[in-house]
Amino acid sequence: MKKLGLTLLLLSFLTMPAIAKNIEVEALSDFSTDNPPATYTVKILEPIYLPNGKIESGSTLTGKISAKDAKRLKIDATFSFIPLYLTEPNGTVIKVKKNYIGKYSKGLDKGQLAKTAALSAGNFVVKGFSTGYTAIEGAVKNEQGNVLKSSAVAVYENSPISYVEKGDALEIKTGQHFYINFKLKDEE
Repeated sequence: MKKLGLTLLLLSFLTMPAIAKNIEVEALSDFSTDNPPATYTVKILEPIYLPNGKIESGSTLTGKISAKDAKRLKIDATFSFIPLYLTEPNGTVIKVKKNYIGKYSKGLDKGQLAKTAALSAGNFVVKGFSTGYTAIEGAVKNEQGNVLKSSAVAVYENSPISYVEKGDALEIKTGQHFYINFKLKDEE
């Protein structure tokens, strides 16, 4: 009986929902993880409703940047954002008193996600299906200027062999939209 109670207690802790706030923002200046600035300012694109008020869209959020370099296994560079202060559209500046840590997120490409799932399932049913599809897709796009070379590059880039390569640096241009995901515990 004790084992059952302990197991249920552990499962309840493991299944607790994580509270997160995904905020869509717009870059107000260029940014690169190769040479990140100490602070960075973004514009909030949608209103954020909090228990004690509302943050208007058009407000700007300035925070410290902590960049992480690209790694092997094609892991791209990323950064964390710690808000310092918020400037409302009317010019009021509000200092952020707690250390909330937000992580960069480019959002989901639902079409790419669906294609990857379909190719994985197809490759399970018919071995080599995804390799054939990737070869054809590479030939059709012809990004290398040569159909055969484009096909071979596409197959290589989508194979496990290519994971020895390093990921790419993160480059954000002025006006680009992206998300900052804040993990929240009890309060916002």
